[in-house]
Amino acid sequence: KNGFNGATLFAHVGGDIRDYTSWRAGPSWLTQKAQGRGGAIEDTEGIPLFEQFSGDSDTWVVDGVLKWAPTPRRQLKVQGEYMHRRESGVIADSTGLVLADDYRNTSSGWYLQSLYQFAPRWRVGARYEALDSGTPSYALAPPDLLDASPDRLSVMLDWNPSEFSRLRAQYDWDNARDDSERDRIWRIQYIYGIGAHGAHKY
Repeated sequence: KNGFNGATLFAHVGGDIRDYTSWRAGPSWLTQKAQGRGGAIEDTEGIPLFEQFSGDSDTWVVDGVLKWAPTPRRQLKVQGEYMHRRESGVIADSTGLVLADDYRNTSSGWYLQSLYQFAPRWRVGARYEALDSGTPSYALAPPDLLDASPDRLSVMLDWNPSEFSRLRAQYDWDNARDDSERDRIWRIQYIYGIGAHGAHKY
């Protein structure tokens, strides 16, 4: 939808803890108006109950980061974020036919990750993330609405051959299936940057 449909408000505070540690934390708020946003909700049989949403979406966020850097070659970063979203409005099928005008849902998610540089070109990291999709509420909603609570644990190791390249190996335990079976995923990633770049890191 064209026009002024969103606004963001945030505030952060931070500071230093002794000589080698710094922190920053604060809340954020995002409000948006959706118009015909796609995204199906399914019942336990996998049948879509509706496919479009129009209405208000408000998201509250709290985030924080802690950095410890006794030397330029050895650094630790711990970062986390929690998000909480409430939506209310109208739901419709794929043709735009309104199915209910009192739709409401609350969902949330969070992550916590840490990255440690133990040598000039080497880093190791870990991350845990989880989501609660919530249970939609509206008139004539079936009792067997399908909600989801996926989570994932990741560990990684990366090496920077130069300032412009990075080689990363990552392993994930991903619990996003309906049957609670975890996927085990290996990722190998190579990143190479060309063109204009930021200042050199010494």
